Amino acid sequence: MNIRHGDLSLIGIKELPKELKPTKTKILMVGSGGNNHSIDNGKVYLKNEDECVFGYLEAKDTRLYHIEHGKKIKGRNLKEVKIEDGFYQLRKQQEIGHKEMRPVVD
Repeated sequence: MNIRHGDLSLIGIKELPKELKPTKTKILMVGSGGNNHSIDNGKVYLKNEDECVFGYLEAKDTRLYHIEHGKKIKGRNLKEVKIEDGFYQLRKQQEIGHKEMRPVVD
């Protein structure tokens, strides 16, 4: 399964690369609008591989939170998306214009 969440993309993969170390952060990235894409549950592995790939997620009963993307949470100023259990590559999305590539704007 692949998920597009503003300028964050979670690309489903079969397994995690070897030798990753989990981090304690629950923030996957700060979006172009300055808002966090954060999770509960799951393990985050940060690893800058290139200008787009910046880490991995091991999702297990995981929800992704953001102020603009997903289903509104009653009584909170956040929206959420349920992520299927599995492994994901974390990518910063890019837009291709006529002259250059640039980050996706929420």
